[in-house]
Amino acid sequence: MPEEQDGPETDYTERLWPGPVVWILAAASICALAVAYGTSMGAVIGWAVAASLSALGVVLIAWSAARIRVTPDQLRAGRATIGWEHTGRVLALDGDQSRMARGPQGDPTAFFLLRPGVGPGAVVVEVVDHEDPHATWLLASRHPQRLARAIEGARGRLSP
Repeated sequence: MPEEQDGPETDYTERLWPGPVVWILAAASICALAVAYGTSMGAVIGWAVAASLSALGVVLIAWSAARIRVTPDQLRAGRATIGWEHTGRVLALDGDQSRMARGPQGDPTAFFLLRPGVGPGAVVVEVVDHEDPHATWLLASRHPQRLARAIEGARGRLSP
């Protein structure tokens, strides 16, 4: 999915839609249920099950697709938010670096926003708030370089 812009107060928005495997599994499950109901109760019921489950599946997948939003005041990742005064360095990671950050070499205290099928890239945001239990945020992104630039740009507007 392309980057979404939400208006003048948003510098960057990315919706972390699931990859094709999730959509294929959902479609296959819906088809199997529709055929089973259609075979036992008639074609009209089968088509009704297919239509209603398809609508429900799209709504549930859309609802579960987390959003990353960079605004002049904060970074929002899913339901979590952090103000710019609590953030430090930002680093865009490629596929290998992202795998290492998610694995045993990564920070065990990190806040993770990862979604299957988003891609290999990620962004690490340092948290400088000593009250926060997370030392870093690791955010999956299809465009890690753009997300990192947007975060740095928004943070650059802070007054010293």
